[in-house]
Amino acid sequence: MYNKGLFADWVPKPLMLILIIVFLIPILVVNGVYTGNISYMVGSLGTHNEWIVFANYAGVVGMGVSLPLIFRYKLRFYTKFLMVRTLLFLAIASFMIGTTDSVIVIVSSTFFIGFLKMFALIELILPTMFIISPDGNRPKFYSIFYPSAIVFPQLAGYLMVRFGFGTFWQNANFIMAIVMLALAALALIFMHNQRYDKKVPLKGIDWTGIFLFTSVFLALAYFISFAKQQNYFRSDNIMLAVGIMVVGSILYAINQRLKENPFIQFGFLKNYSVVHGTMMLLMLGFFLAGGSLQSKITMGILGFDSVMDNSFNLWMIPGLLIAIVFSMKWLVKNKSLKIYILTGFTAFILYYVLMYFLVSRGLSYEQLIIPNIIRGFGMAVLFIGVWLYALGNLNPDAMLGAAAVMIIVRTMIGPGLWSLGFNYIDSIWSLEALTNMAGKMDASAYSPQTAMGLYKTLNLDALLISTKRLYGLLVLLGGAVLVYVSFLNLEGLSKRGVVLLRKRLKGQSTKGYVREVELEEEEALEEEIKSASAVAV
Repeated sequence: MYNKGLFADWVPKPLMLILIIVFLIPILVVNGVYTGNISYMVGSLGTHNEWIVFANYAGVVGMGVSLPLIFRYKLRFYTKFLMVRTLLFLAIASFMIGTTDSVIVIVSSTFFIGFLKMFALIELILPTMFIISPDGNRPKFYSIFYPSAIVFPQLAGYLMVRFGFGTFWQNANFIMAIVMLALAALALIFMHNQRYDKKVPLKGIDWTGIFLFTSVFLALAYFISFAKQQNYFRSDNIMLAVGIMVVGSILYAINQRLKENPFIQFGFLKNYSVVHGTMMLLMLGFFLAGGSLQSKITMGILGFDSVMDNSFNLWMIPGLLIAIVFSMKWLVKNKSLKIYILTGFTAFILYYVLMYFLVSRGLSYEQLIIPNIIRGFGMAVLFIGVWLYALGNLNPDAMLGAAAVMIIVRTMIGPGLWSLGFNYIDSIWSLEALTNMAGKMDASAYSPQTAMGLYKTLNLDALLISTKRLYGLLVLLGGAVLVYVSFLNLEGLSKRGVVLLRKRLKGQSTKGYVREVELEEEEALEEEIKSASAVAV
């Protein structure tokens, strides 16, 4: 007997709803590295900042690797079996991060946390989707779930930073380990021990493809994290990472041709919406990467501590809530997806325009509230809109493969590569500004103490100048993005309609052809509905 629910039949429905929330929030939040605690981790471990950033990206790669495997495991094991063991392993990995001083252990544990949390998350998304949108309306589900899925990590991230600042960063991981153990106990009590659907064996999984896929993207994560610290291509380690990416990609392409069911079939890259959706995610990446400029100002110039700096993430929450209302009004009524996505990019550009004019030594905490509300709104709208567009017309197998790649593009490749580029440009512009100001001063006219004070002032001024120029660059790039999206065909192109138009312009008869077109369009619509339902899953 199959059971597509999550809990045993004897559990009352009101309690089921409470339990879904109790399970969902911690699983959305659990992570190996809580980014606000990175500075504490670096100081405590006595390591480079880049290792912790690499660990964070490794968790993203783990999430991508798990996506094509999720439903194979879901259909192979019982719900309780899968959830209890997943939660126990998450607890163990969190505990290992909190008790180790080895960066390798942190990186590997974070990778497995990213990998495992998706197995637990998919179990909860299915009933959540049914609660939010019983009729399978994807825009409605995304409009509510996506912003909510951002709100809870923002809140938890701030609490983790505040707790780590007051005690030790390890306590955040210990708390999550205890929470995962508690959830495993609840799963033992309340979840059913039945299959979701017909049993599917694990035989046939492309383990070679998984290994190559993981190696290539972990090498890319290493490159993004360490390129600047190791002086780019002058480092043997960076060249080794590049070599792994190149050789691994070639071997994966060969493996894809040899295997009947490869890990990910990259044929989806021929799809128009996937290609341009991926491009938009890369463009979203430089908007997300630009968010780190705010921390340079708040911490580097205004002298805020990490707790106060992370509190700005809380001001994104009103923007996320506004995005829920806007999305429900816009997407559920089937209005233009292009205008919706353009609205998200425009919100980000407005954020950077405001930051361009606000950046100064006299900048106050209150002045940054409105920009961060706008940033939260833009982030939620683009996460919803681009995801809907890119994966809207793929079959289930292609959708899972595309999602695996695109989640890495959105969270690691886009922000990571643009951050790398911005850091390189920033170092050049900061040095240029410092040189121009220092060149007009006579050091011999000042005492050593006065000269050091002036040097600090000049450094801050150089930081202000380079940051302001970067904000201006982001506004210009944002304008180019708006032009690019404006020319995209986000609503779909009816080739049959073009043929009909040509026939009419040439004066040719369309008798019998119109009905054929109508029938084919009806069949296509049915297939699209099926595909949309699969994508929602």
